[in-house]
Amino acid sequence: MFKKLTLITASLLGIIALLPLAAGFEAHVINVTAQVENALFVHPESLEFGTVFPQEYFESSFFVGFSQSFSSATQRRDRGVEYRLAQKPKPRPEKITELGGTLAARDWCHANIPDPLGKTYDPNDPAWTAYLVNCYPTLCPYLSKHETTTDGSETNNDVNLPAFHNPDTDFATGRLLKYQPNFTTVNNDPADIWTLDLPVPCFREQCAQDWADFVKKHNPAANAEDYKAPRGLSGQVFGCDVWVEVTKIF
Repeated sequence: MFKKLTLITASLLGIIALLPLAAGFEAHVINVTAQVENALFVHPESLEFGTVFPQEYFESSFFVGFSQSFSSATQRRDRGVEYRLAQKPKPRPEKITELGGTLAARDWCHANIPDPLGKTYDPNDPAWTAYLVNCYPTLCPYLSKHETTTDGSETNNDVNLPAFHNPDTDFATGRLLKYQPNFTTVNNDPADIWTLDLPVPCFREQCAQDWADFVKKHNPAANAEDYKAPRGLSGQVFGCDVWVEVTKIF
């Protein structure tokens, strides 16, 4: 009797051991797809101030709204979008391919600018030489962003940013609302219009006596000495990329 029980147990163990091998001959595939769309629409794609002179003042504007897909009547899962306006040094067009494409070139300029305020500029510094070969002198510290539209029921849901700021640490932010919690569009906030101001900087050792007053007029908290452009860059084209970055969809 003992011998027969041993044989039966051995047989059961053999069958259990073979089950995983048999399961390997059957597979099921779950097809997963998703159509990825932008949440926001921005217009226009570029702004140009042309030739400007120290302590002149200019304004332009751009529009931020929901994309066509987000605006669709059938899109009722998400009610709004939060975003920020980030400023990053601008790559030279002829260097974009060499630096690995548009995004890689922008990242290179952002990562390799020796000083976002230009206070340490030295034409003999290899780091500055390399940066200026690939990127424009930065206009970012001098660009303000002020939202000028009515925000519906969510009054003052956008945060402005004055000129003369540190573009690495300071950002303007916005919030758009498609539907209220009850899915009505009464007093919603479907779009923002931002005014982008440029109080033109002076160049070090060439600034007018009222330079400090000019800076304080646009940003009372700014130290005027920090925002003098490097003298050796006079006459060059300055640039900045303003990124509209989605930070939350709700």
